[in-house]
Amino acid sequence: MSTAERSGTTATEPRKPSVVPRPRVAGLANIARLVPWLVPVGAGVAGLLAIDVPLAPIVKYAVYFGCCVVLPGILLLRFAWRSTGNWAEDVGLGAAVGMVWQLLGWAILTALGLQAWLPASPLLVLAAFVVVPRLRPCWRIAAPAPLPVAWSWGLAICATALVVITTFTMLADHKAPPDGAYYYQDLLFHLSMVNELMRSVPPQWPQVVGVPLEYHWFANADMAGAVDITGVSPILVLFRLWLLPQAVVVLLLSACLARQVSKVWWTGVLAALAVLPTTPASLLSPSTTFSIVTGTAAAIFLIDVLFRRSGGRGAWVLAAALAVVGGGSKPTVLPILLGGVGLAALFVLIRDRRLPWRSVGAGLILVVALIATLRFVSGSTGGSGLQFFGAARFRADYQAITGDTSLPGTGGLLPPSLTLGDSTAIAGVGVMLGLQLLSSAGLLAGFGLLLVRSTRRDPVAWLLVGALTGAWAGMLLVNHPSAGQLYFLRSVVPFAAAAAAWLVAVAFKGRSRRTMAVVSVSALVLGYVFYEATKPAGRQAGASRAAQVDALARPLLVAAVLTVLLVVGWLLINRLWVRQPGLGVAIPVLVVTALALVTLTNRSYVGIRADGTYRAVNAVVHPDEQAAALWLGAHSRPKDVVVTGSWCQSAAPRKVGCDARGYLVSGLAGRRTLMEGWAYTQQALATDGGGGKRYMFQPSPWPDRVQLTLQILTEPTAQLLEEARQQYGARWIFTDLHDGPVSAKLDELAVLRYQQGEIKIYELGP
Repeated sequence: MSTAERSGTTATEPRKPSVVPRPRVAGLANIARLVPWLVPVGAGVAGLLAIDVPLAPIVKYAVYFGCCVVLPGILLLRFAWRSTGNWAEDVGLGAAVGMVWQLLGWAILTALGLQAWLPASPLLVLAAFVVVPRLRPCWRIAAPAPLPVAWSWGLAICATALVVITTFTMLADHKAPPDGAYYYQDLLFHLSMVNELMRSVPPQWPQVVGVPLEYHWFANADMAGAVDITGVSPILVLFRLWLLPQAVVVLLLSACLARQVSKVWWTGVLAALAVLPTTPASLLSPSTTFSIVTGTAAAIFLIDVLFRRSGGRGAWVLAAALAVVGGGSKPTVLPILLGGVGLAALFVLIRDRRLPWRSVGAGLILVVALIATLRFVSGSTGGSGLQFFGAARFRADYQAITGDTSLPGTGGLLPPSLTLGDSTAIAGVGVMLGLQLLSSAGLLAGFGLLLVRSTRRDPVAWLLVGALTGAWAGMLLVNHPSAGQLYFLRSVVPFAAAAAAWLVAVAFKGRSRRTMAVVSVSALVLGYVFYEATKPAGRQAGASRAAQVDALARPLLVAAVLTVLLVVGWLLINRLWVRQPGLGVAIPVLVVTALALVTLTNRSYVGIRADGTYRAVNAVVHPDEQAAALWLGAHSRPKDVVVTGSWCQSAAPRKVGCDARGYLVSGLAGRRTLMEGWAYTQQALATDGGGGKRYMFQPSPWPDRVQLTLQILTEPTAQLLEEARQQYGARWIFTDLHDGPVSAKLDELAVLRYQQGEIKIYELGP
C-alpha cells in the first residue's frame, strides 16, 4: 500500500514521503515498475507483425503516440493540475489531455490549410517546457507517490490480455484493404470521415459534397491528425494502429478512477479486471472507445474540483475540455456525466441545506457542452425518440415471441407489443428486460454504494450512482433507429467498475489476506457456476409463443434460485461458523466480476470462422473495385469530387430501395462524391419508418443528385457533365458495371484514365 493510501489522502493527490529513499534503491524500484509495461508493448508489436502490419508504420505510430500525444499531455496535465504521483496514471490522464490538445491543433491548422504544420502543435508544448524555467519542473514528479509493483504487474497483465484479444480477434477478423473481400460498412464509413477530416474544417459529408458533416466525428479527427503527423495511410491507422493504445488508456483511466474514489491501490487492478470483459476496444465503433477515454478522464477531474478541491482552475479547464471532446465523440457521454453531477448535487443540497454552487457550475458547463455538440457537431439527435425499452425490438427473438412486426426504432412511448393487451407479449418483453439486467449485472452492482453507510455519506458515491442511473435511463428510454441506446451502457463501464471495486475495498477493509483470498476464489467458482447454470436455452422455432417465453425465462429463474441459495448460505456461514459482518457486500460484486471474466474466456468472437475473416453477403467489395478506388485515391487531389453510382452495398446491382450504406469511393478512395451512401445522414435517419422502411432503405434526401448521377452514367450529355462540374465541382466519374449499366458515350465526353475489370474511371476537362 502506498504512503498516500496508508495516510488516507485522496488517491490522486501526491504526498511527499517522510523518508526519502536512497537514489539507487529508488532507481531500482522505478525499473521494477517499468518492466511489467514492456509485456503489453511487446505483445502489441508482435501481434501487429503477426497480422502482417509492417514494422515501419508500427514504429512511426508508437513514436507519434508517445511523443506527440502522451508526453505533451503529461506536461500540460502537470502544469494545469498536478501529477498523480506515479508515471503510469500520469500516462493515462496525460494521453487523454494530449488528445484534446491535438484536436485543438488539428482544428486550427486544418482550417487554415496548414496540415503539414501539425507536428508543430506537440513540438510547441515540448519546446515551451524546455525553454521556460517555470515549466521545467513539470518534466519530473515533484512529490512521488509510487504505486506498488503488484499494481503495475496487475494492470500490465490486464493490458496484455486486452491487446492480445483485440489483435487476434477483432483486428485479425477484419482484414485491411485491399486484402479483404468483405468490409463491415461502418469501417468504410469511418474511413471516409478520416479522409474528409484531413482536408477541411468545418468538414463536409464525404458522401454529399457541400453538405456540413453532422456526426460525432471527434475520434475520426484524432485519426486524421495521426495520419497527417505520421504519414501512415488512413487505412492502416483505422484498421490496425489507432485502437490498441486507446484500449490500454481506457484501462489506465479506469484504474485511476477506481483508486481516486476508493483511496485503495488494488482497486485499480480490480477495476481493470472488470472492464476487460466489456471489450472497451471497439474497431467497429471507434467513437465509443474515444468517448470512454475522454468521458472517464473528465469524470476524474470533475470529482477533483467538486469534492477533493485540490486542482484549482486548471482542473476546471481540463474537465470542461474533456467533456466537450467526449460529447463530440459520442452523445452518450454528457448525459452520463450530467446524471452523476446532478445526483451528487442533490445529495449535497439535502445534506447541507445550501446550494452547491460548484456542482451547479459544473452542471451548467455540461449542459452547454451538450447543446453545443448536438448543435454544431452531431447536428441533432440522430433520429432518436423516446420509448421504454425500445432496445428489445432489435432482439432476434422479439418478433417471434411478441408477434410485433413493426419496425424497431419507431413508435411511441411504449413498444406496440405492450399496448395490445397480449399477456404473452408483455411477459416476453418482461423476460427480455430481465435478461438484459442479468447480462449487465456488473453495471448494477455499483448501486450497492447507497446500501453501505460509509459510502452512502460520500457525495462521490452519489456521483457514480448518478452516472449509472443516467446510463440505464438512457438505455431504457431512448429509442434510436440502430439501437444506439445500448452505447449508454458501454460508455458507463469505467464508472461501474470503479463503484464495484470501491464496494469490495470497503468490505475487505481490515480483513486478513487469507480471508480476502478465500472470498475471491469462492467468488470465481460461484461465477463459473452462474455462467454454466444460466446459459440461455435454444429457442425452438416451431414451439408456441408461450413455450418460447418459458424457455427464454429459464436463465432468470435459475439465477434467482442461485441468488437465494447464495444469500441463505452466507447468512448461515456468518451465523454458525465465522462472523464477518460487512464482508458479504463483496461477494455479489466479485461473483459478477468473475462471471464476466468466465464469459470472456468462453466468448464466441466474430472472427472465429473457417478463414478467420469477416464475411457478410451484402458487404462484398470486388477486387477490381478495390484496385480502382485505391488508384483513384492515389491519382486525384484531396478535394476532388467524384460522380459515382456506388451508394448501394455492392452485393447486388444498384436499384431503388437498396441498402444505402455503400462507401466505396468516399471510403476506399477517400474522395468526396456528388452522391454516395446517404443512410447515416441526419436527413435519412429522420425518415426512419416512413413507408414501412428502415432508414437505410429510404430514398435519398437529395433526389436531384441521384437523378443527375444516373443520367450521367446512363444517358450522358455534355450539358450534364458541365452541370456536375460547375455546380458541384465534379472532376472524376467512377463507373462500375457491378452496380448497373453504364453508357459507352462517356468515352466520347470524358477522358478515360483507368480501366480494369468492370471499372472505368474518367476525368472531366478543366
